Amino acid sequence: MWAILVAMIFVYLILIKSREHFLGVLPDALTVMKEKPFVTTEPNQSRGYEVYSSTPNTCPRSHPELQGGLCYTRCRSGFDGIGPVCWAQSHNVGIGLPVELEPCPDGWNNDGLTCREPIRNDCSWRGLLGECWGRLTGGRVKGRLDNGGVCPGGLEKVDGLCYYRCPARLPRRIPGMPYFCYAGGELSYGRGVGKIPPIVTMLDRSYSF
Repeated sequence: MWAILVAMIFVYLILIKSREHFLGVLPDALTVMKEKPFVTTEPNQSRGYEVYSSTPNTCPRSHPELQGGLCYTRCRSGFDGIGPVCWAQSHNVGIGLPVELEPCPDGWNNDGLTCREPIRNDCSWRGLLGECWGRLTGGRVKGRLDNGGVCPGGLEKVDGLCYYRCPARLPRRIPGMPYFCYAGGELSYGRGVGKIPPIVTMLDRSYSF
């Protein structure tokens, strides 16, 4: 019993290897040749019918993409197919980074988390001893996150975090997922249910042996 099983596995491996042209000396074991080969420009070549196996793609031209054992139509340009759905191509720019503290205005004092405007006296009049009197200005305090913080160079602020910019070919961010960039428009569309690959399909190519 074990000897028969081992022999069957051995024969199967020979068929697969010959199908992939690893042996280079056996004819394509999974191709059934016609009685009269089609006329070809190359010597010792003929066309035939390809029998379905785990190696070749036997999907018809109307549904040429083999995925998960089923045949699907190709997605439009800019979309990648996953099963029956075509998804817009996207680019991950990475997780959002925390914003940085805003710089203080020129001439203001930096107190860490706040900026303080110096108090100034316009010295509109002076006393007998030359002391300065006048209207006082300044004294305002500004938080360094009052405007939501700032992003370092090359990053832009989206929803309170800093993200790297989208590439030119995918300029828009996916709503709700600002770390993904895409071309814009619809995110996905259905391409229909997959079809079971046919057992036999006409070959468009030649095999040498």
